[in-house]
Amino acid sequence: MFFQFQYFVLESWGVWSGLFEPLPYGDPYIATIVLFSLTAAAVKLFVGQETA
Repeated sequence: MFFQFQYFVLESWGVWSGLFEPLPYGDPYIATIVLFSLTAAAVKLFVGQETA
């Protein structure tokens, strides 16, 4: 079970960071920043505060 979850996480990260591969320094730096920003915005929307 753990190895299936680990495989899922690694494959998901590979797909996510692959979206930013054409950008300079896009893999994995920009992918990490965008993922963090999207997570923060989703949490703020869920809590009910403004995102700006």
